[in-house]
Amino acid sequence: MDRLASALLNPRRIALIGGSSDPKRLTARAQVYLRKHGFTGNLFPINPSSDTILGERAYPRLADVPGDIDLAYLLLGTQHVEGQIAAVAEKRIPVAAILADGFAEAGDEGRALQERLLATAKAAGVRLLGPNSMGLINLNARTACSVNAALEADSLPAGRIALVSQSGSMMGAIMARGAPRGIGFSHLIGTGNEADLTASEIAGMLVEDPGVDAVLLFLEAIRAPEKLAAAARRAHALGKPIIAFKLGRSSFGAELAGSHTGALAGSDAAADAFFRANGIARVTMIEALLEAPALFIGRKPLANPRRTISVMTTTGGGGAMAVDALGVVGIETCPPDAAAVAGPARCRCRGRPCRRWPAASRADD
Repeated sequence: MDRLASALLNPRRIALIGGSSDPKRLTARAQVYLRKHGFTGNLFPINPSSDTILGERAYPRLADVPGDIDLAYLLLGTQHVEGQIAAVAEKRIPVAAILADGFAEAGDEGRALQERLLATAKAAGVRLLGPNSMGLINLNARTACSVNAALEADSLPAGRIALVSQSGSMMGAIMARGAPRGIGFSHLIGTGNEADLTASEIAGMLVEDPGVDAVLLFLEAIRAPEKLAAAARRAHALGKPIIAFKLGRSSFGAELAGSHTGALAGSDAAADAFFRANGIARVTMIEALLEAPALFIGRKPLANPRRTISVMTTTGGGGAMAVDALGVVGIETCPPDAAAVAGPARCRCRGRPCRRWPAASRADD
């Protein structure tokens, strides 16, 4: 794992810039959650008005922290972010996550500010997560570097499914919905505005992680599609599915996505075509996003798929429902072959468990 992937997916030395000593404040949550959920790495709260914050030694400036830092999480208001990005650049920290909003999604002035942040970071080799990022979570490493209220839960089930979400609130909602199903996550990462690091690029890092079996995406837009296509090719080779839930299926949804993170949602037909061309499974319900990995993990797409299927039922109405649902997603139906049709009629096991035609026994129940 290279330095960027290590710093983003498994940071061990984290600076919390603007962390609060009041545990009830939003800006204290990252430190509270990190320690609550078992983070054993080093934390460096940065606040010029306190010597200690929530039991940890605090530093007045980022430059005062001894040694290297993997990740800086900026918990400051929008107006203070630019100065601290300069400090991050001077310290040569690989990744800086920005919580604040009010950037590209807020109009021309915010867009200009975001571009200045990015220019400063790029000049120093710093990668930005956000702005408008809820942070990152690595449950296997017990790293809950986020302010998402879902981390108020007493325990967080770990697993081998990763989630990258352009919506920070949905990051927590999906994790919370997965827990009652027994679904644990390896990573949950909120990308926000994606001024720099995109869901596409991060998906590529997660595909290479040996602790990840599947990558889920909650998208408002597809940025850096070439990187997502490359991630999908690598995922196919490894038998690791990429499964996407994308907003913007209607014009109203696309408009709302744009106001949220400044996303340009684009044509939904184009998104569908992109997903199909690259073997990325698209789902339209959050429940499906959670349940689909079990169907796809370890399986590779067919090299030459024939999108035709036969349907056999004991009722015409039920058959029509199945055929209709398949047709909506472009899968053609054809009559069952002669052996399948004749098989149940020849079977003498009716009413008992049937080894040859188990469906015949079930149809009589």
